[in-house]
Amino acid sequence: MKRGEVVKNLYRIGEMSDQEVNVNAAWIRKVAHCGASLLRQQPRMVKEQARKITKSLAREKR
Repeated sequence: MKRGEVVKNLYRIGEMSDQEVNVNAAWIRKVAHCGASLLRQQPRMVKEQARKITKSLAREKR
């Protein structure tokens, strides 16, 4: 699930009634799992982007 989809689905969950939450518990767990996975990946992604930027700046200085 992509980041935008996770965010959109989290907003949907926030708008659900208690009955809808009970009916859609498995789907909510899936969205929560995807969201947690994205949060775990974030520090690695930021480091990779910082490395790319640093390399490109070093190349420009040459």
